[in-house]
Amino acid sequence: MAEQLLKLFSKDIQKNLFPSSEFYKNSKLDGGINVKAATVEVPQSGALPTVNVNPSSFPLSVGSRVDSVISYNVDLLATDPIAIQDLNEVVTNYNKRADILGDHIKVLNKHAADRIAFSWAPTLAAQISRTTGAADATALAPGATGTRKVLTLNDIIDLAGKFDTDDVMEDDRYMLVDARMYKQLLKIDAFINVDYVNNKPTVSGQVGEIFGMKVFKRSSAVNFTTAAVKKQLTAATAITDNLGIVAWSPSYVRRGEGTAGVYMDTKSPLYLGTVLNAAVRAGGTFGREDQKGVYALVQEA
Repeated sequence: MAEQLLKLFSKDIQKNLFPSSEFYKNSKLDGGINVKAATVEVPQSGALPTVNVNPSSFPLSVGSRVDSVISYNVDLLATDPIAIQDLNEVVTNYNKRADILGDHIKVLNKHAADRIAFSWAPTLAAQISRTTGAADATALAPGATGTRKVLTLNDIIDLAGKFDTDDVMEDDRYMLVDARMYKQLLKIDAFINVDYVNNKPTVSGQVGEIFGMKVFKRSSAVNFTTAAVKKQLTAATAITDNLGIVAWSPSYVRRGEGTAGVYMDTKSPLYLGTVLNAAVRAGGTFGREDQKGVYALVQEA
């Protein structure tokens, strides 16, 4: 009699992979975002008053202050619907609906984090510096070729000093590093890897600290052109692209983020099962017109 081989159905599905995105929660939240909100306006204080030294003429000159606003988009991000036939849920040994729903929420979170990181990256030359080490590091940005200057201790010192030069408040400071560039950071002695400092309090997602800046590592951060212009998320890769570190203080960056909504049509006669997707509004910006409180350190060719 031939031996009958059995098939074992695991109850645990091998899940999809997603990057760490906790970094963007360290910012000012513009709440009240709902499906109808498309933009957020951030008021900006006007010019400072003039100081008179030993005034002798009265009354003093009376002026007025003109305030302004910056605005940013809060885009609607929606996933493509997925159908789950009732038959699929019967024959699978794992909770297929829960896993699919989890993917919808996680992919929205990834895209929101991508867009917010890009929106925080500065555009003004005064807020951007370049790596200055030896030009023997292999280009790391996707699609890039050639070599780039290595990240050095002095580069990080300069980045940390920009906060103080701009009179940024002495609150927490953060930096987001691409995982490929993170390897260079590990070679800097001043970097404190939290893996080896068990008693040091950390925030969720933090992997280390250097010169008071809490470090977040991500599989992708913000890429820049050879002229240190941040690249749009949908732009094609180029051989001259560069990785960049984005540093910020949470009082000087904003995010608008709604609550993810799940849309579900159960017992659909068109699909003999359930159709579901999810959507959320999300966006962000640097908080000031002069972009103080946000900085970028970009690879130099």
